[in-house]
Amino acid sequence: MAERRETYNAGVSVQAMLESMAPGLDRAILRILSQRVGREMAISRPNLLTALKALGFDVHERQARAMINELRKKGHLICSTGGSEGGYWLAASWDELSEYLEREVHPRAMDLLEQEQALRRAGERIWGPESHQAKLF
Repeated sequence: MAERRETYNAGVSVQAMLESMAPGLDRAILRILSQRVGREMAISRPNLLTALKALGFDVHERQARAMINELRKKGHLICSTGGSEGGYWLAASWDELSEYLEREVHPRAMDLLEQEQALRRAGERIWGPESHQAKLF
């Protein structure tokens, strides 16, 4: 099931994408963001990609986002927000990190959970609850 989950995203294996990236991309992103501490120092995604290119990393924005996601999973305090004033930065304080988590991460996670629950209920309504439970054994 893990392999299926990895490749389910429109046929793209996130793990394969990460493995195919140039070595050192993670360090390059952290190097750029080390100069971007605090929300007021955020760097936009296009500017981040330009800065990466200047360091020799010509990556697609999807690759950069995937690497940032992996860095977050490793505990790097990378915050972000969308929109015209959006960008990436390293949290300058617990309060700033907490605000990011409450404003950006938690609502996204809850929305995905709500989608999952609604889809499971619809599937059970159409095919019955037994149709997916039998596959567990």
